[in-house]
Amino acid sequence: MTNYYEISFIKRLTRTIIGDSLSIKGRDVFQYKGDTSFSLTEDFPDSSTISITVNGTSLLSGWSYNSVTNMITITSSLTTDDIIIIRYSFYCKYSDTEIVNYIESSFAYFSQYGYKKIFLLNSGRDEVWTLNGDFPSLKEAYQIAIISAIIIDPKNVSIKTKEFSISARENKNQSDLIGEAFQQFTSFLGEITFDEDLKEEV
Repeated sequence: MTNYYEISFIKRLTRTIIGDSLSIKGRDVFQYKGDTSFSLTEDFPDSSTISITVNGTSLLSGWSYNSVTNMITITSSLTTDDIIIIRYSFYCKYSDTEIVNYIESSFAYFSQYGYKKIFLLNSGRDEVWTLNGDFPSLKEAYQIAIISAIIIDPKNVSIKTKEFSISARENKNQSDLIGEAFQQFTSFLGEITFDEDLKEEV
């Protein structure tokens, strides 16, 4: 079951809005010559999709992925001239770390517009919480993703549903789009509460 407060869920929503789709075509081939570390050619792999074969045999353990260096290190025994094939899916535009940072930066706009819930990431940076310990609802998760997408790429954001419509135009900047998103917040989310005393100048 999907939990709407999980960062993985909000990341998927955000990537969908900005058109950062997942490609399944990541494939790198290496011949072992003594170095057990192998650099992936695509910058933003989904680490959960990585699979490795050595001479056609799946390597289910004995390897690790470092997201900082974007390298696979194999700790299992290898023999000179072994053929190593690494398959994975990858994103074309942004790393997971970048998306999470954008999501975190979106929280400030909720406070800026006087929304009573204050969102934050947990210590593991894999869940969105509120200051009072609640989790965001599905509709709030969508709003977090929308604001994150506008922050990332305000010139290419386009969302249209029965209740909600945001479209980037040349005469609209990031602030305009975020303001428009919050103006439609009530109709999109239903009954919500804002506090004029909390609202900052925007």
